[in-house]
Amino acid sequence: MPARPALQPGERVLVSTRAHGARLTRPFLVLLLTVFALSFAQRALELRWRPVAEPWTTVHAGVELALLAAAGWMVLRSCVRPLLRWWRTRYVLTTRHLVLLRPGGARRTVSLPLHQLRGVSVERRRSPALGRRDGRVVADFGSFGGLRLEHAPEAQRLAGLIRRAAEDEWAAGGAGRAGDPGSGGGAPGPRPTRVDRDAVVAPRPGPSVAPHRPWSRRVVQQEQE
Repeated sequence: MPARPALQPGERVLVSTRAHGARLTRPFLVLLLTVFALSFAQRALELRWRPVAEPWTTVHAGVELALLAAAGWMVLRSCVRPLLRWWRTRYVLTTRHLVLLRPGGARRTVSLPLHQLRGVSVERRRSPALGRRDGRVVADFGSFGGLRLEHAPEAQRLAGLIRRAAEDEWAAGGAGRAGDPGSGGGAPGPRPTRVDRDAVVAPRPGPSVAPHRPWSRRVVQQEQE
């Protein structure tokens, strides 16, 4: 998977990061519990049942292999896969798009144009912060959908950078750039596909609703669908 999305002429990467390491807390706990459960089961098997004659010795060995296979499957599914997904998933902010890069290549990439940004916020965490500054950043792009960036590092700062980049894009006349979805010209840009838990579909506003940007006094007319 590329470290950054395909950029349009004149487009620059402003931020490229991945989720905070706190997202690996659950896989780590699953790993500890799996190792503990395997050790306990093996010890109990040795103490309770130690056959010395066939065919029970073969059955005993088969049970041990089954325990190892079950533990390996649990570690692979609940620990290794989330670790690889975390490592290969990146949150990228460019001068024109907010992009979610995920394993699977371009078909799994979600790229939304900043000139359609309606609002961005940081949702309050349910658990204690414990000194961490990560959080869930939710960016609403109106009829284009939205992104939910889980455990985004420096969440408040990232949200501010997204707002600033959107304002700069509008100041540069980004609504009419060729190649952006909805611009009315050029080749279509990347569109959100196979949206899952990292992305949310925002409510579709009515065609006459004008999105208001709370961080500025500008009111941008919503493009007719």
